[in-house]
Amino acid sequence: MQRPDQSEQSQPESLTVADAIRVAAGRFADAGVTTARLDAEVLLRHVLELDRTQLFVQLRERLSTEDLTRLNALVERRLGGEPVAYLTGRREFMGLSFAVGPGVLVPRPETELLVEWALSWLKGRPSARVVDVGTGSGAIALSLAAMRPQRRELIIGAEVSEAALRYAAENRRRLGLADAVHLVRGDLLTWFKAPVDLVLANLPYLRPEQLASNPDLRAEPANALVSGADGLDEVRRLLADLPRVLATDGAVALEIDPSQVETVRAQVRTALPGARVDVHPDLAGWDRVVVAELGPVGLTT
Repeated sequence: MQRPDQSEQSQPESLTVADAIRVAAGRFADAGVTTARLDAEVLLRHVLELDRTQLFVQLRERLSTEDLTRLNALVERRLGGEPVAYLTGRREFMGLSFAVGPGVLVPRPETELLVEWALSWLKGRPSARVVDVGTGSGAIALSLAAMRPQRRELIIGAEVSEAALRYAAENRRRLGLADAVHLVRGDLLTWFKAPVDLVLANLPYLRPEQLASNPDLRAEPANALVSGADGLDEVRRLLADLPRVLATDGAVALEIDPSQVETVRAQVRTALPGARVDVHPDLAGWDRVVVAELGPVGLTT
């Protein structure tokens, strides 16, 4: 389909929903945005306060000048590098809606693998202490609590960033999980003294050049994305401290960059000799989560 011509763009009151999506998606595509059509649809849904089905039912409806002005402002901000999730203030994760914005990492679909694996690991265990290290918006800890309605676990989200912790607290309130998840401002596990049964960590793991080469990441906090020259400074610090606090039948799951799998596997084996170490791929088939489990094999599910 052809995009509306310049005269149509100069008269925003004449644009239909379908036209507005095409114009925005075209601008995104011209700027090299790989999710051009999806971004355009999500932003317009946000402006019109519609779900996806409602949006497509109204494709031939004409937009008001006010709505088009709001959409154009969001398009300009997206072209300036702001994530769509920051512009809408929301990101879906594990079927739940999380508030996000400047100062906190936007949850990614691949991180859902951590939650899914944790749910499997917890199945059949009467109780457990769980710590989500670097909780950010609280996506991992809160999703885990929401999926475990019996709430037999003590789930803690730890975060060193005060700004990110505010988002986690807001999400905990919105999801009605104030009694299920404790939030702590703390550096990795340095604040924790009691044995922990399960450690989940989506720590920063990018190298500086990976961040520099991806303009879509520039609006998110660099300290939540990059960790030293090889991307593994925070992972190394966490692994060095794990023997002090991990229970004798405990486990740890780490999200990583696929290129780091052999390095992290070796580091885990050094930190936790005798642990069973596995690697789980994400939906795209990339090695994404390194898991180490202590204790009898029969405890795993």
